[in-house]
Amino acid sequence: MNTTSLYKNILVRVPNWLGDSMMATPVVSAIHKVFPKAKLTILCKSNFAPFWKSFSEVHEVLTVQKGLPGYIHTVREIKKRQFDVAVTLPSSFSSAFLLFAADIPKRIGWGGEGREFLLTHVAPAPDPRQKHLVWEYLELIRAGLGRPLGLKTYQLVFPLDAKIKSEAKQLLKSLRVRGTSFVALGPGATYGPAKRWPLVYWKQLILKMLESGHETLLVVGGAEEKEYLTELWQELPEKYADRLVSLVGKTTPRVLAGVLDQCKVLVTNDTGPMHVAAAVGTPTVAIFGSTSPTWTRPFGEGHTVIYKAVECSPCFQKTCPIGYICLNRISVSEVFEAAKKKLKGNAVVRGEKPPIGLI
Repeated sequence: MNTTSLYKNILVRVPNWLGDSMMATPVVSAIHKVFPKAKLTILCKSNFAPFWKSFSEVHEVLTVQKGLPGYIHTVREIKKRQFDVAVTLPSSFSSAFLLFAADIPKRIGWGGEGREFLLTHVAPAPDPRQKHLVWEYLELIRAGLGRPLGLKTYQLVFPLDAKIKSEAKQLLKSLRVRGTSFVALGPGATYGPAKRWPLVYWKQLILKMLESGHETLLVVGGAEEKEYLTELWQELPEKYADRLVSLVGKTTPRVLAGVLDQCKVLVTNDTGPMHVAAAVGTPTVAIFGSTSPTWTRPFGEGHTVIYKAVECSPCFQKTCPIGYICLNRISVSEVFEAAKKKLKGNAVVRGEKPPIGLI
């Protein structure tokens, strides 16, 4: 008998970061396709619980509590559910140890980080950053659960309901944002300077977009980026002041998704909001520096990636000792033309077919 047919209670430990969480969303549809009658529970950080609860295929969401008392509580809550099998998408030691401590009969994850003894099924770690992270996650699910994945296409998902859309509209209203045609900009990146196209280029791009179009530009990013991004408003002509609006530090993942859903395009560095835009179907123009588009480009058809593969790239470093050549070679006109093409072409985001033999 194929024991995989007996899985009725499945736990998935999902990633902690915004972008990685978006790239893990195809896992939900894949598991539901293979095991439609199984109960699917997501284990995540507390700030992402509302997001994962919005999936109709997800029956329950558990959160990882902080500190030793919180850790013990989390283990107890997992044990109560008596899961048949658990998959950890993060490759950290702690994520595997949590499943081990909860004594789940089958524990699936990649090897490495010295955690092989914590898992009952160790999947071979993928070649580092040689394929998109979405495919890496799906390969792990296929290998661990022992079933081919049955979908012909895969896409990122961020379920949008009326409440999310209303919250986004209310935020824009509270900031007195004018107009009905929006372009989002993601000039930051908490990872480090090696992901950030220079702010002087962003300022030139913003001016060109304001001069040539009628859209209101919405700057998105985390609260920790606020000080860095204040330079964007310096020397901005007064006549354009109400068309460059900061949402930096003012959105939750839910509200960010609702805002990006209203935008015609997102022009961005390699950031979490880039993957949120892809998940709600908003086309992106994505600027890559030290990281690899092969691994973390915006997933789906309908996006544009701008990347200069110099000799040392991708290096995945946070800072650059030789002057950020890969980023400085990306011209303002190149990004502007890509954004303008998206605005004129009414680009549509579609899912992707898995590479032959991969899934």
